[in-house]
Amino acid sequence: MLQFIEAAHPIFILAVIMAYMAFGDFLTKKTRAFLPSVFIMVLLMAGSVWAGLIPADIVRRVGFAPPLTAVATVLLVANMGTSLKLKDITSNGRIVLLGLVSLAGVALGCLTLGRWLFGWYHAVIATPVVGGGIVAMLEMQSAAADIGGERGQLLASLAAMILAVQSLPAFLIIPPILKRAMAKDLAAADPEIIAAGGVETPGAAEAEAKGTYLPDKYWSPATILCALGLVGTIGWLVNRWMTGLVGHFAVSIQIVTLLLAIALTELRILPRNAAVKAGINGFVLLIVIFNAFSAVLAIDLPQFLSLLGPVAGMIAAGILGILVVTYLLARFVLKMDPGFAFVLGLNCLLGFPINLVLTQESIGSLANGNPEVEKYLTNKYVPPMLVAGFVTITIGSVFLAGIMRSLL
Repeated sequence: MLQFIEAAHPIFILAVIMAYMAFGDFLTKKTRAFLPSVFIMVLLMAGSVWAGLIPADIVRRVGFAPPLTAVATVLLVANMGTSLKLKDITSNGRIVLLGLVSLAGVALGCLTLGRWLFGWYHAVIATPVVGGGIVAMLEMQSAAADIGGERGQLLASLAAMILAVQSLPAFLIIPPILKRAMAKDLAAADPEIIAAGGVETPGAAEAEAKGTYLPDKYWSPATILCALGLVGTIGWLVNRWMTGLVGHFAVSIQIVTLLLAIALTELRILPRNAAVKAGINGFVLLIVIFNAFSAVLAIDLPQFLSLLGPVAGMIAAGILGILVVTYLLARFVLKMDPGFAFVLGLNCLLGFPINLVLTQESIGSLANGNPEVEKYLTNKYVPPMLVAGFVTITIGSVFLAGIMRSLL
């Protein structure tokens, strides 16, 4: 099998790696999203490498090389910026604050308890990944590559493994706490308000999408790719300029690209969800995912096992930090249910659409077929969960990764 894959056409290798992902998606649906598809995919691919069934460099053999990954990462970040609606952020100020403070809690837990248990390098690499998504992980893998050698390779694998499994504890923690908060809310709420479906949380209703100054018919895939490429180019030039001024502390290309994409979309220069509109978002995401997790394939089984402790420890330290800061903020500043505040903070471990799935399942179990209760809970709990996930993963974790990288 190994020799056949090594001599095979790249299209067959693509089919092989996609089979791993498809099987992961299948098991995720079978387990109602309890087992993350990426976790299953990484575990199966790593096991296949260790068993000698597939080569460790299978991702490169299909053509997903570092230059392509660099392009895909910038496109992914730029698309994140075009998907953001500032109104949804500004109208949920308390949730935004809670999300950002939750990331501070992750940093607090990882850089204190995590550092004490596993050392400075492990703590710095892990912090943005525990508090964010794939872009933060890619940033820290790049930082690990700068360290080089076996240590850099292990740190890159640590980042990948954390991202692959970080949602597992959230699946166990969020539903019971969220249901308890909803049940308390229903018990205290006026039946007439529940019957009316409640009052929509600001930002829950989608604003009417406005087009760009350039008519839609001119936004072809080529035009969109050109526009996103130019946004990323400006991010790269700004990063180079800042590197010349402040060296290692320069703002990363990802942060500049994200902010610029947000601004240009709000100014109606870039279209909303640009990469989706161009039909490239899914493929770009696949390139990023496979390259990001290929770091795990480069280590052997003993090294993999040696990382299990740091992975579990860093995630636990981050969750503990979130618990502490969200409790204090909810109890003494925001005057809200500390349990729901903790759940909102844990969105950094999930993000969309998993946070939406868990929220809808909790609502369904409490509503028990009552459409009025379901509408009331949906209006009150879905928007904050979505905003919390967006603030932590899409915005906050990218900035946190830039800060942490400068500390190595």
